[in-house]
Amino acid sequence: MLCMKRARYDSPVKEGWSLTSHNLKLDEVFDFGVGVLNSDSETQTDDEECPRDASSYDDCLEPTAEPDEPAADSISLDDWDGFLIKKPVISNTSIDQFCRLSDEVILHIFHFLPKRQLTQIACVSKRFHRLTEDESLWARMDVSNRVLYPGALGQILSRQVVILRLAQSEISHPAIMPDCRASNEDFQSRLLYLDLSLVHVSPESLTSLFTKCQRLKKLSLEHVQINTEVLQALAQNKELEVLNLAMVQGIEVDGLKVLLKNCKKLRELNLAWTFLSCPSIKLLCAQLPKTLDRLNISGCRKLLTDNYVLDLVKSCPGLRELDLSDCTGLTGTAIHHIILLEDLNFLALSRCYLIPYRSLLTLKKVKSLVYLDVHGGYIDYTELRIIQDGLGSHIHINKFKFSSVARPTVGARRSSIWNMRVRD
Repeated sequence: MLCMKRARYDSPVKEGWSLTSHNLKLDEVFDFGVGVLNSDSETQTDDEECPRDASSYDDCLEPTAEPDEPAADSISLDDWDGFLIKKPVISNTSIDQFCRLSDEVILHIFHFLPKRQLTQIACVSKRFHRLTEDESLWARMDVSNRVLYPGALGQILSRQVVILRLAQSEISHPAIMPDCRASNEDFQSRLLYLDLSLVHVSPESLTSLFTKCQRLKKLSLEHVQINTEVLQALAQNKELEVLNLAMVQGIEVDGLKVLLKNCKKLRELNLAWTFLSCPSIKLLCAQLPKTLDRLNISGCRKLLTDNYVLDLVKSCPGLRELDLSDCTGLTGTAIHHIILLEDLNFLALSRCYLIPYRSLLTLKKVKSLVYLDVHGGYIDYTELRIIQDGLGSHIHINKFKFSSVARPTVGARRSSIWNMRVRD
């Protein structure tokens, strides 16, 4: 006899259902439990009746065989399509958000990044590489205290930098390699302000550099080894206004002559401690441009004489600052020549031992004089008081220990040259 379970209900469905809330009424349904159903078929599966105890029905039922299901790790990727009812939608989280920004906005963001990171960002995409080549990002560069491999300076020039600081760096030769844009014959750099103070560089590299840079306005070569070829290449910068050659070695008459002949717009010139020869000093004092208003030729020792000072005053009548310190060949006669400079504001005569201190009282005739430096200890305190009383209280004596003529940095400033920032 087949054992089956069925719930019996005695309440037939009534007619007249209504969907309105006041006519809606649910019929009651009664559960009369579980019992044995008589089979309608004459064929019996078992002659023995099943017990009426509901707990024993499980023993009468034959277990059904469950189909074998494959393990999840054994299903291939192709078979998964048959099991999935709906494929999951994978959101693309790697969308380039920069594609929504304009080039101008991205360039503004790039301006806040260090130059070293700009070279790394250029490898991200073709668009970033194109934007990092924009000249506005490389207008100011500070490459001081670095070691530049051969050709690195050519790569810097190719980016059309305008303000460049290379102080105390080492530039390997050759400075410009054939694989960069700066090596082209028609290339002309836009570099205007260049600081090469205390740089280790060969004269050949300097010559190739100045051949490409012919728009310089301010240049510092302090304590750098040069030669006549370097000065001839430098002389092509006819717009040069400020030139610092302090402690430079290798200045000869031929190179100096070409420089003074072409650079007629010089306003500041520093030739301190360059150990110029007597012909060079003579040429310098006679051919200085009339536009010069700040000059430092200290350290000439006995080679600079009173007559040369007279030639200097005639060549540059508009000088406002003059430093003749450590020119031990000067005497009191030089003071009579200096007072011809009506616009003189600063005068340095430190360690000029042959100039009597009473000769300095003649400087009272220069109405524009404000500062006078006479360091060196050859004038004692009592004599300084006499000089101060004779010149007047408006004259400041020994206020500056070092000259700032044409120097790119003064004091602790290292983030700017000639009052212009080198870092964005």
